[in-house]
Amino acid sequence: MKDTVGVLCAVTLMLTACAGEAAQETSDAADVAPTTSTTAPTDREVVSIAVSPCDLVSTDEVAAATGLDVAESRAEPPISCLFDFGPEAGVAIFVSIDDGEGRFGAPAAVFEDYSAMVAEGTAELVPGLGAAAVYSQGYRGLAVDAGDGRFIAFGVNGGYGELAEPRDALIALAAAALGRL
Repeated sequence: MKDTVGVLCAVTLMLTACAGEAAQETSDAADVAPTTSTTAPTDREVVSIAVSPCDLVSTDEVAAATGLDVAESRAEPPISCLFDFGPEAGVAIFVSIDDGEGRFGAPAAVFEDYSAMVAEGTAELVPGLGAAAVYSQGYRGLAVDAGDGRFIAFGVNGGYGELAEPRDALIALAAAALGRL
């Protein structure tokens, strides 16, 4: 049941990030950040981030962090931006901001879920990044508590031919984004 809920939640986040566009054929539901709650964490206030997710990192920064050329970057309203590496790479990086609306799959909910996964050993805390950060290798995603109720998330959509191990790239992108909040 837990696996089914995780897959359903991951599919919901993917649909949110893609804003209704069809997912790439190489996309795998397990590539997207999981969520099991429908609201943001209840023990803290989540506030809206005023910066567009596409303004948090540049295409040059994404290319430098991943070693891949960005073919296209585009807003995926209401809370995401996608940096697509093209059909040959078969992957894309997504950046999400929390808008404080308690959205299913928003960065605050992803952060809460990844944090719960730490005890299971399926996610790890990332020291020195924001107020707190959690990375999940299984979902190839990073959720960051930027402090003051602000949350952002980064992840990989697509197959495993490229960016099978994106931890360091996502951390570098998050570090750059934190300076723009």
